[in-house]
Order: sequence, then C-alpha cells, then structure tokens
Amino acid sequence: MIDTHSHILPSVDDGAKDIVETFRILNEACDAGFTDIFATSHYIEGEYEFNKTDRKYIIDAIMQKVNDEGLNINIHIGAEGYISNDLPDLIKEGVVPTLGESRYVLFELPLRAKVMYTDEVILKLTKMNLIPVIAHPERYELIQDDPGIAIDWIEAGALLQCNYASIIGRYGNTAKETLYKLLDANAVHFLGTDNHRAGSIYTRMDEIKKEFRKRIGRDKLYELSELNPRCILNNEEFEIEMPKRIKGKRR
Repeated sequence: MIDTHSHILPSVDDGAKDIVETFRILNEACDAGFTDIFATSHYIEGEYEFNKTDRKYIIDAIMQKVNDEGLNINIHIGAEGYISNDLPDLIKEGVVPTLGESRYVLFELPLRAKVMYTDEVILKLTKMNLIPVIAHPERYELIQDDPGIAIDWIEAGALLQCNYASIIGRYGNTAKETLYKLLDANAVHFLGTDNHRAGSIYTRMDEIKKEFRKRIGRDKLYELSELNPRCILNNEEFEIEMPKRIKGKRR
C-alpha cells in the first residue's frame, strides 16, 4: 500500500514529536503493509512554514537510517498545504512541494468554515498543469452539510483523498456517513492515514481494511490504496470516472 497523507517528519508540525517517534511510526507502517509514504507535513503560512529544501534534507537523513536498519519502506516528499490565495504561487516558487515532486498537490481546507475562493484556487492550480488533491473532504462541515460540493470540485478538476480511519468513526459519525456517501458516489480517488502519532492509525489497519472491503470490495480498495497512489509516484494521470451526483443536504 501507498500512504498519500502522513505527518511522520519529526518536530516540524503537529505530527511526530521526535526522530524516535518517527521510527516507531515507520515500523508500524511496515507491519501494516505500507511500502511507500508521502511525508505531507503541514504548510500553513505564519504557523508551519517548513520549506521544500528543508523537507528534502530531513527525508534524505531518515531514508539513510531506514536503509541502515533494513526497513522496507520509502518516504517521498510532499506537503499538506493550507488553502490560501498564495498557495499556487508558493508551489510555483518551490516553497511548497507537490507530492513526490509530481503534478499532484495536496491541500486542505478549514474544518468548520467555508472558503469562498476554493474554486479559484482549483482553477489556478489546473492552469499551472497541476492536479489538485483535496485532503479529507469528509471531515469538512461544508461537505457534511452538502456532499454535492465535493462533486463540483471533481468536475472542476480536483481529486479527493479521504482518511482511512474515517470508516471506523475516528472523526465522528457524521464524517463516517459522509465518507460512505462519497464512496458510494465513486468520488474518492486516494486514501491516506493522516497519521500523526505512534500507536495510532497504522496499528488499526487490519480493522480499517476489513471495513473498507465490506463497503467497496477488495478491488476498489486496491485501486484507492495502491493503483491510484502509484500514479502519483510515477507522475502519471489515470482515468477519472465522473462520480454520481449526491442528492440532498443534511438537515
């Protein structure tokens, strides 16, 4: 499996607190069956401004120790950019990295507020020949209230990355129900752990995969956890089947 969203780099955001925890997490990821992880530490202007050059330096150092210890895992550069009008320019200037230096760029929105310029940012990124990937849409109140907005984003050129643990209710029942709606509409393109701590998501992957297989089947789970993420690694596009429209809003 390939993890498209993680916070495993030490002491750079609200993820792993130090290198010891980083390696505890990496061992858990290996045990869970992951072979590749995108290290997508936050980039938030004024809070977590960890640039591309520094990310590369830390990943190279970690990978040297990974190889020394014989762990079967690869770490790839990335970031979870926080949406702003400046985000496209920060990517263009090489401050915020794309996923594996591919055309795919991961970014998040606020959980409880509507951003009026989301469509504009998606348009700017697509005009830069980039592929926007929106992190964990099932967690946003905006999408929980009206999942059809996520379909609009896909039609505008964005892809969606949902969190593995949403299916076991880690972020609440509403996020779980919203994930179900997105899965049923064929509106999910990637899965990621969004793992921040040791003893967290990677240790529950057997339970999580069981729930996904029950909901979408083995083949679809393989697509979201391996086939589509490998296209990011190879900087390749894959055929996007337009999702079904999701009717109704939450009352």
